[in-house]
Amino acid sequence: MNHEYEALDAVATAALVRSGEVSALEVVESAFERLHTRNPAINAVIDVWEDEALERARSGVPMGLLAGVPFLLKDTVDYPGRRFARGSRLRMDVMGTAVDPWVASMQAQGAVFIGKTNTPEFGLMDVTEPLAFGPTRNPWRTDVASGGSSGGSAAAVAARITPLAHGSDGGGSIRYPAACCGVFGFKPSRGRTTLSAPAFDARLHSVVTSHVLTLSVRDSALAFAIAEASRQYPTNTTVKPLVHEPVPRKLKVALITRTLHGGPLAGAFEVAMMRAAELMRSLGHEVVPCDWPIDAPGLHAAFFDRWAYSVHHEFADMPVTQRQLLLEGIEPWTLGLAQAGAALSPERVEAMVQSCLKASAQMEQFHREWDVLMTPIAAEHPVLVGHHAPDLDYTTLHERVSRNVAFTPLQNITGQPGMSVPLDWAQDGLPVGVHFAAGINSDDMLFQLAYQLEAAQPWTQRRPPAFLKEHQ
Repeated sequence: MNHEYEALDAVATAALVRSGEVSALEVVESAFERLHTRNPAINAVIDVWEDEALERARSGVPMGLLAGVPFLLKDTVDYPGRRFARGSRLRMDVMGTAVDPWVASMQAQGAVFIGKTNTPEFGLMDVTEPLAFGPTRNPWRTDVASGGSSGGSAAAVAARITPLAHGSDGGGSIRYPAACCGVFGFKPSRGRTTLSAPAFDARLHSVVTSHVLTLSVRDSALAFAIAEASRQYPTNTTVKPLVHEPVPRKLKVALITRTLHGGPLAGAFEVAMMRAAELMRSLGHEVVPCDWPIDAPGLHAAFFDRWAYSVHHEFADMPVTQRQLLLEGIEPWTLGLAQAGAALSPERVEAMVQSCLKASAQMEQFHREWDVLMTPIAAEHPVLVGHHAPDLDYTTLHERVSRNVAFTPLQNITGQPGMSVPLDWAQDGLPVGVHFAAGINSDDMLFQLAYQLEAAQPWTQRRPPAFLKEHQ
């Protein structure tokens, strides 16, 4: 069953379990076989729940839309009785106490959680190399980073350990690792699938949204539908019809390749964007080169101010003793962000808030004219393991991270949906994702476009070379 299972997405796997053709136990055992064989090379899964998962599969799972599907959780989400380290050495003994509502919605449909995936400390980096657990390596080439902060989940899905895995996105943290690892990554509109808690300012909301990284578009659409139904009707397990068809109309697409900060773009992304534009036009869409309708450099700077201030604000709310212990033991990158946030003047914080609010309004106006925004996913390709190591000095890291994170934070600020679609592979054999975004609550239309792109240029048959050898 092992190789047969890994060729299936979550939708197909659950259908087999519901039909009785295979058992949940067979499927979950198959996932653990791959985990034990493949994870040592990539370090994607840092907490393995084998005994509990096998017992759950053996004793029976709900015959829902995810019946028997092995599922991995990013280590930024709570789960009772399991380690909740959030990528930090200071939390190695912290245990989860509650079932996150998003997690509960997946479990109610029959998902079987088999472990937790690696993440940078507190999810604050564009690579996944926490000092607590070590780096997650890219299945396509293990000297290359898997991206962050959902890099463990992206690598696990790319290695076919599970067909889907939980991720969270606060600045591109689903979309960027999906692009690095050649899988599909979707960031929902703010509030569609998870609660959007107020941020440090009442005029702003959290930039972070939970969703999944997947092999297929329909798996992502399924998880979206499950989470949204649970979010709207917590006591009802009925899920509304899924988005399951290609986009039915011609789209007006704005193509922007200039980085938010105005710096250089890697040649691999330039080539990928040219090819993606050709593909979109061949599908009947209008693709027009454009420029940013916002103060792009100003917003880029505001996002990093917001990132730093959010870290400072989170620590500032802690009791003094707890805060002091934390600040003495966290990674240099996290400490640097907290100190940078603390140093922001009230005037600069207000300017950051106004920049975010203005950009949100401008981008909603922009999407009244343009159905879709198409951009690169990042500025650099590839990022080697260690280049963004969290124990480097803060000034060096800030320069490197801010140079690379050059497109995706916009949708976290505006609350609009975005997705990374694995449409291209560079000459070095590494995946190159293409980023698509749309107006607030245009998630269904983005999924429809993703279905169309998946049919026109399939990617699920492409597998990392190291794992192809197992089939030979």
